[in-house]
Amino acid sequence: MKKMKSSRKILFPLILTVIPVLLTLMKISGGYLAGSETDWLSQHIVFPEYFRQKFYETGNLWPDFAMELGGGQNIWNFAYYGLYNPLYLLSFLLPFVKMSDYVQAVMALTWIADGLLCYIWLKNDHFRREDSFFAALLLVLSGPVVFHTSMQIMFVSYMPFLLLTLLGYDRYVSTGKYSLLTAGVLLMALTSFYFAVGGVAALLIYGLCGWKKEWASSPGVLVRSLWKQFYPAFFGGLLSFFYLVPVCFAMLGGRSDDSSYALSDLITPEVSLFKVLYSPYGMGLTAMAVVVLCVSLFYCRCREKYMAMCLGLLLLFPLASYILNGGLYMRAKAFIPFLPLLCYLAAAFFGYFRRGIIARWKLLSGYALAVCILVWGSMGNGVADGARAVLYVDLLVCGLLFLAGVKLWRRAVCTGLAAVMLCASCVQIAFSKDSLVKADWMKEFSSGDMAEAAQKIRSEDSGLYRMEVRGTREQEKAADNQVMAEGQNLTTLYSSVGNTAYETFREEILHLARPARNGLMQESTENPVFLRLMGVKYLLVREGNETEIPEGYEKTGQVGTVEIYQNESTAPVGYVTDQVISKETFAELSWPEQSLALLTLAAAGEEDTADFQPQVREADLGSLEGEYEVDSGGETKDFALEDRQETDQYLFLSFKVKNNRSRRDVSISVNGETNKQSASQGYAYDNENQVFYYMCPLEEGQTSVEIAFGEGSYEISDAQAWYGSADDAGSGQAEYVDAGLELTADGDGLTGSYTTEKDGWLITSLPYDQHFTVYIDGKEVPASQVNGGFLGAETEAGSHQVEIRYDAPGKAAGLAVSLAAALFLGADALRKKYMRGTPRKKVQTGS
Repeated sequence: MKKMKSSRKILFPLILTVIPVLLTLMKISGGYLAGSETDWLSQHIVFPEYFRQKFYETGNLWPDFAMELGGGQNIWNFAYYGLYNPLYLLSFLLPFVKMSDYVQAVMALTWIADGLLCYIWLKNDHFRREDSFFAALLLVLSGPVVFHTSMQIMFVSYMPFLLLTLLGYDRYVSTGKYSLLTAGVLLMALTSFYFAVGGVAALLIYGLCGWKKEWASSPGVLVRSLWKQFYPAFFGGLLSFFYLVPVCFAMLGGRSDDSSYALSDLITPEVSLFKVLYSPYGMGLTAMAVVVLCVSLFYCRCREKYMAMCLGLLLLFPLASYILNGGLYMRAKAFIPFLPLLCYLAAAFFGYFRRGIIARWKLLSGYALAVCILVWGSMGNGVADGARAVLYVDLLVCGLLFLAGVKLWRRAVCTGLAAVMLCASCVQIAFSKDSLVKADWMKEFSSGDMAEAAQKIRSEDSGLYRMEVRGTREQEKAADNQVMAEGQNLTTLYSSVGNTAYETFREEILHLARPARNGLMQESTENPVFLRLMGVKYLLVREGNETEIPEGYEKTGQVGTVEIYQNESTAPVGYVTDQVISKETFAELSWPEQSLALLTLAAAGEEDTADFQPQVREADLGSLEGEYEVDSGGETKDFALEDRQETDQYLFLSFKVKNNRSRRDVSISVNGETNKQSASQGYAYDNENQVFYYMCPLEEGQTSVEIAFGEGSYEISDAQAWYGSADDAGSGQAEYVDAGLELTADGDGLTGSYTTEKDGWLITSLPYDQHFTVYIDGKEVPASQVNGGFLGAETEAGSHQVEIRYDAPGKAAGLAVSLAAALFLGADALRKKYMRGTPRKKVQTGS
């Protein structure tokens, strides 16, 4: 018996270590990486690498501004992707390790840590080793943990710190020592502030469900008891305010979500299967989890019963989902942090069932309740026939396991459940292989030629401009946030939070084509106005991919397989001009007129100092006008430009698209520029691109426009087309005076100097944010929004020095709160140390 107990001490942790390793090897078998083609590739490895490189370049661990991303934005817009994630901060000490390798290794270790920490938490003063092991196995094999360790990793990267928090709470209750509890909450918040909300809620449920009756004997005692139980966790949260407060300000100013829900929708009970079952975007468990939850409701008064009641209410009422999602929307991913609590219920259930102390009527009642709830939930519109069939088979398997456990072998339930979940994990990995990055593709994509080309350009031209990458669609998406050299400034961005003025300019003023189905992606474009206005001076083009080079760019060099193209006519990032039309005049112009105006003029202030005569006229595209139906697609057609005149330089085209297949994307390309409307069903981040816009430069003698219709069934209507020209574009360029802006050493500001003969405007292509401060000759001047979405300021004639600073909102306040919390905890630690060191006076008794 002693040998068996000793072997289990080693065997259970060993299995919890080996299973994640084997599943990771299964993911990468066949020449894959343990990372997805979209979020992992475009966000989860490039943002940490950017933060690391920015620190190496500036030495600034407390940055405000990211000049290189999305035209130049508040760096806290991207904090969600690991600005102070402790898992990534360790990589700062390993500059020789590629971030793609580092993230894969860290997530594999995190996966192992999930199982081991859950096992340790459950067996410490709670349950037997065997029950703790099988319950921890549920966490290791749950859908989100298996899936998101290589997909959207922040969905699960905080889990070890959540488990440390629960361990720390138990330690605090038993010993009074709270350092682990406080540290766990702090690290959880720094790792993923979004899921920390659910993590703290899980901690509160866990603590309150272990409540003792005497703690609430009076209101005063209740308040003191609550404070005593949770103040270490509270202060752990306050310690993270140096991070959370700037993030909160960034989210308030950088999200365009306008989701709203009626109160009746929030408080009406709803059974949503995928909050708990199967989906990696929920808890990703099997029907047995719901059965365990329901059986726990029939226990006598105990922690497990109250915990089951709390979880049931959270899952039943949409209001909980809304709150846990930060009031942004209602998505099941917010329930992932409650996985450890379900594991706790499972461990208790396994132990009770194995010892035969659960009455059979309770088992039957819990099973029947679970069947009723799940069958009712499966009748909803969002449940496919296949998922419904899987659910019914799952419920049948649960019943058979119960029967086998009662009649044959008490361990049949936990062993059978582990086997089912292991099989489900293997199936999930097999089906998700198509979403993983291929190692050969990654090797080609990350070859040194591209980085070497960027570094070559920077060594020859150290000015402030923008540089972008062109290649296949997959390569361009992967490069949206990729900065390969210091000073490689991008106009692209893929982030859930971004500058709203910049997004509005792209989508509502220039109406840039949207080739990505994901509405959060701000992709590269061939729009000549945008490229010129944003100062995209260089293009790095991968050789042999048939990329169409935008007008004005000429090949100036090549590094390996990467061609370098340059355009000398792009505007500086900052310049001074007196050729200005007022904001009011600009707002009254049509889309084509606004685009042409920005080629030659600036839009700022309240007075017109330049005369703009729009050269725009309607175009006739014949058969495209009226309604045009496509049913199959996959073909390319030429549409004649019969009424084009020699002076027409651009074709502006727009039309509405109605998709007849809500689960399929629609894409249409005009002269190589692609617009896409993403599926409206089955995709969380659809781009809602209902009207397609195109601005096409026309070559001399061009008499037709080529339109490629993607496959699908859709209707085109309300087609409109215009010809436009900007004959005096050259003279407009001559009116610019380069402000000579350069990035400051700390990366949070820009400085420059200029001389102008007339009063005018300092115009930049920095997306406008009210937290910019502009100094001219050391004096602060009012900052304004110019050109429909960018930073500018009025300036007088003469020679001037200019400085532009960005101060992220909330940093000072957040830091003050964190310091105050640290001082309180330090004082509390000294108080406790003093109390432990002070001998108590003995009571003298008479003889």
